[in-house]
Amino acid sequence: MHPILVQRRRLVLYLMAWLPVVALLTASLVLTDWGGWAQSLLFSFPLVTVYAFLCLAAWYPCRALPLGDERTAFSLATHIATAAISAAVWVGMAWALAKPFEQSVAPEGGVRLTSEQMGLIFVLGLLVYLLSVAIHYLFVASEESRAAERRALEAEVAARDAELQALKAQLNPHFLFNSLNSVASLAGSDPGRARTMCIELGDYLRGTLNESGATLQPLEAELAMVRRFLNVESVRYGDRLLVVEEIDDDCLAYVVPPLLLQPLVENALKHGIAQLVGGGEVLIGARCRGDQLALWVENPVDPDDRSRSGAGVGLAIVRQRLAKVFAGDARLRHGRSGDSYRAEIILPAVAADQEAGQKGVQDE
Repeated sequence: MHPILVQRRRLVLYLMAWLPVVALLTASLVLTDWGGWAQSLLFSFPLVTVYAFLCLAAWYPCRALPLGDERTAFSLATHIATAAISAAVWVGMAWALAKPFEQSVAPEGGVRLTSEQMGLIFVLGLLVYLLSVAIHYLFVASEESRAAERRALEAEVAARDAELQALKAQLNPHFLFNSLNSVASLAGSDPGRARTMCIELGDYLRGTLNESGATLQPLEAELAMVRRFLNVESVRYGDRLLVVEEIDDDCLAYVVPPLLLQPLVENALKHGIAQLVGGGEVLIGARCRGDQLALWVENPVDPDDRSRSGAGVGLAIVRQRLAKVFAGDARLRHGRSGDSYRAEIILPAVAADQEAGQKGVQDE
């Protein structure tokens, strides 16, 4: 469909743009003694309105005959011929409208359209149609530009999503290898716990597959995934692992990338709990700070071990995923303070309904 006809506002603005043509034709008829101002205006207004809709047909040859290629001369010749035909049709409409119009306004004869006036209408129609062609080429260029921008944006989003999926895909093997090593170590000493761990591991991996296509998910769903992960690890650590959550309820509806917290929790177990004979407490927290969401994982560390740098595979992937999803609006910071280690993520507080609305706008 013609882009002007798609929106009522565009159509109104388009018809208003023809008012100067109405005024020009009215003045020309008055100056050539066809009739008075009222008669000329009543004649010109419907005639120009009909021609305005006729000129909309220029959209289709403009799309079919782009300028700037080897067919430019043919395109120009086609538009000139079409303009001449349209102007001739407009003259015919003027002649047909003038006869009953003159009989009703000036029944005693009055004035008639002369060949000079019809020639004037023809020239005006020719020029206006060619102007319409130029405007339609601007429309075509604008539509092609928007289409190119939309394709570029879709390609950028597709590339970003592919990179995110690749980064997230690295997490599952990383966790799976560690879990299988734990199962192997338990298989000889405690087959029952090894079997339980396999079952919990299956439930966890099934959950990660269900979320494999999501770019963002509510924090509540992310915490559910973390709890599944901890169920797997609790089989190995037993009473040595204590998990405490400090989650503000207001934060649960905000969205985060899937499997964002799991690498932090895994590091807390590997570099913290696993290194302590008596185990310890892993603290998982979430707090809303204005337009930011803060997430953190804190764990005890061996006071005599100062070797941990914290720059593992999991943290590197977390950084990359934050950069892909939030650009420079999110950050990860981590470090040791005394006998505890804390990894904290600061990211924009985006509600689930807000994220869905933004996605809808992009789709349009």
